[in-house]
Amino acid sequence: MVLSIVVPYFRQRRCLELTLRSLADQHPDAGRFEVVVVDDDSRDDVDHLVAAYRDRLDVRLVRQPVNRGRAAARNHGAAAATGERIVLLDADSMAEEGLVAGHARFHRSRPNDVLLGVRVEHDWRAVAGRPVGGPPTVAAYHTDLRYRWGLDPTTFSDGPAPWTFAYSHNMSVPARHFHQIGGFDERFVRWGHEDIEFAYRLFVASGRRPGYFHFDPVARCHHLPHFRHNATNWAEANQMLPYLVGKHRTLEVELYEEGPMGVNAALPVYLTRLQTLHGVANQVSLGETLDALPQPLAPGRLGIGIGVADRMPATDGSDVLEHRPAPDAAPTLIGIRLPFPDHRFADLLNFDVWRIASPEHLSKMIVDGLRVARIMYLGASREVPGGADVGLIDCPDYLCDMLSGHAETDVVHDGEHAWVVRVRRRT
Repeated sequence: MVLSIVVPYFRQRRCLELTLRSLADQHPDAGRFEVVVVDDDSRDDVDHLVAAYRDRLDVRLVRQPVNRGRAAARNHGAAAATGERIVLLDADSMAEEGLVAGHARFHRSRPNDVLLGVRVEHDWRAVAGRPVGGPPTVAAYHTDLRYRWGLDPTTFSDGPAPWTFAYSHNMSVPARHFHQIGGFDERFVRWGHEDIEFAYRLFVASGRRPGYFHFDPVARCHHLPHFRHNATNWAEANQMLPYLVGKHRTLEVELYEEGPMGVNAALPVYLTRLQTLHGVANQVSLGETLDALPQPLAPGRLGIGIGVADRMPATDGSDVLEHRPAPDAAPTLIGIRLPFPDHRFADLLNFDVWRIASPEHLSKMIVDGLRVARIMYLGASREVPGGADVGLIDCPDYLCDMLSGHAETDVVHDGEHAWVVRVRRRT
């Protein structure tokens, strides 16, 4: 078996019927494929619905004994699948007749890569079996939302973070890759982010290989209209962001809250600035910075920067987020979103890496830094060749004035090799 289509299902009976009908009407070029419907304890009578298509589809129904969410449902379906490639399709995604053939052709030509297809959004004509033909355009209302969020099919494959666009409503993955990374993270039990996190691990496992993700604007399905409570959905999704950042602790995941356009715009700029910082022998300036600070108090200090792990190793009360040059490791967090509870540290030292941030991200750093610590120290190496050219922050007086509306700020060290700004919560 070449393709296994895994369809998680929960209380969308009419949508599932239209989805199965569309799979039964696929173009003959699709070849042989199987469909695995996973009932996530919906308590609907889907047995008869699935059985009605067994004369036209190689389709099976598997059940989860309790409701565990789409991540677990997809894993259950993938475990039951026999195909070389797993096609992930939602139960409310009606396939155009060439969709399965598109995934099959892609597998024949690129068996080691991932394919993303288009999902046209909420077109009522699809319910009547008359979806609008032709590829969606940026200007069209009924189009794939990712076009609006910056996806460009001509540059997508080589982008810095293609995983940010990898929604699992129309996506195919080599089965061995799916199983090698352990499938979806089943801690995601509510709406949102489980497919992005899955795609991120795929991307990391590939070695961040350019071209590993592909986008096909012709392999299309239609997202069937259904009730959605967006406020509740996004509230649930936002609850998982700290877990996502804490699990991976990388700059690219830290930026993910900005959305695909934000990640793909900021990441290349920040990587260039980090590369400039890694080119500096900063141990002298780091040593001077640490000598200028008071001794850490309970409950400890958080250190973020280049070389901090060597000078202030993690202890029971302290922690470090060390930045090492690529390609040894992906850049770790810079402090925009920290995976620590409120008031976790007495103080926080961010050495040099804070200087890569935009004004918006620097503001977020200050807010989140003062959430986890009472005092922040922003340390800066005085001599960074090329720093001004790439846009590193290098203006302590302006910085203090900029931050003074939110916190108490002052320059506490102005030395030969480094300067340090202290930022404190207002009392």
